[in-house]
Amino acid sequence: MESSKVAALNPITILAVILIEGFVTIAVEMLTIRQLITVVGNSVIITSLIIGIFLLFLAFGYYQGGNHRENYLQVLRNNFTWSSLLLGVGLSYPFIQYFFFYVFQSLSSNALFGLMLYLFLVTAPLVYLLGQTVPITTNLFRHDHHVGSISGKVLGLSTVGSFLGSVLTTIVLMNFFGVAWTVFFNFALLYILILLLTNFRNNYIRLFIITMLGIFVFLLNVSIEKSIFVKTNNYGDYQIVQNTMVSPLGVGNMLNINNSPSSFLTAEKKGFEYIEYIKKILFIDLKFVDKDILVLGAGGFTLSAQSTFGNHFLYVDIDGSLPETVKQGFNDQINGTFIAEDARKFLKHSPKKFDAVVSDVYSSHYTIPFHLLTQEYFQSIQQILNPNGVAIFNIIANPMLYDSYSKRVDNTIRSVFKNCMTVPIPYHNGAANIIYICSAKSIPDKTVYTDNRNPSMIDIFNKQMRS
Repeated sequence: MESSKVAALNPITILAVILIEGFVTIAVEMLTIRQLITVVGNSVIITSLIIGIFLLFLAFGYYQGGNHRENYLQVLRNNFTWSSLLLGVGLSYPFIQYFFFYVFQSLSSNALFGLMLYLFLVTAPLVYLLGQTVPITTNLFRHDHHVGSISGKVLGLSTVGSFLGSVLTTIVLMNFFGVAWTVFFNFALLYILILLLTNFRNNYIRLFIITMLGIFVFLLNVSIEKSIFVKTNNYGDYQIVQNTMVSPLGVGNMLNINNSPSSFLTAEKKGFEYIEYIKKILFIDLKFVDKDILVLGAGGFTLSAQSTFGNHFLYVDIDGSLPETVKQGFNDQINGTFIAEDARKFLKHSPKKFDAVVSDVYSSHYTIPFHLLTQEYFQSIQQILNPNGVAIFNIIANPMLYDSYSKRVDNTIRSVFKNCMTVPIPYHNGAANIIYICSAKSIPDKTVYTDNRNPSMIDIFNKQMRS
């Protein structure tokens, strides 16, 4: 019975199955990396683990698919049905948030543990099922063709699908339609594959179940996204919460990016404590007027929301949609110029020098993009400063530098900027906003005061005479 169906299957249908499967498979990888940013970040380690598990179980799928000897269409239908469920539910924002909330609260707060658990329970079986498609579909071609010719065509077409899935998922679907619509679109592609491979004259129940699942996936992804976020794209999930209380600042609007508080504004345009402290340094202590200020990481554009204080602000952020996003109920006016560009790229090519550079580049509460936390990044900031300029960094770390991350970030900054002061806001023995205020000038003085030689009083007198 199955063999007659195979013989009658349209070759164009077989090619469509291969192409669409290749598209969906790589889209799953892109979506997994994107959706997990909000819970585990996007460091090289996180990305490499996702890709590694993806490739491992794709290989297992290839192997298992080659072992099937009969009922090819039935196996494909079942695989696509279960894959659509894992994709539509497992890659949805609500499922991921609840999954990691339960893991962090009940099992372990270790991000790598939660990541591996998710990958083995959701990503691995999904990729394993999709990976069986290529070897199975080689059996659907007429066998008067050479085996090598069939395999080459199947792998080539699947790879073309993967290319389209990689490019269109990130550049077109996520950017123009949002992440939820991207998840639903890939679910719909699997739904189409099930339709192509099913004779519904004898299987109305499957059609009904898949259709109901499609409605559920739409509600779980698209409807919930619209109710929570003002925008989602390949860079982040943007949520604006109005009239929220933040102690000791009062009531204001909150901009959450990737499930983390990014910016806050009161009715008086006052921001988070660390933002107000940076404003105090620049505009009260240093008395900046008519100065050029570069802000790397625009957030909600809160540094100049209250006023520019007579200065010229340039915001640089990789997400070009930020200005329009924050105007949807958070900050109605961008006091400054905005450039949509990666910070490292801007620093490398900008001919302009600045009097102050403020770096606040967290993509979520968990991580700074890894290339914005290196000695070379801080050197590029130093090079773009005027001789009397100042660099200010917001770093979330332990103020006492008790852990290796906090200590090494401090080492990295001070390896470039020799003269830095740090202020934790607020101070507590845990993760806090640490403000680094660093001078572009580097004074090569390694003198220390000892009992044998202590010119501290002379240095104090010299300081008083210069002030």
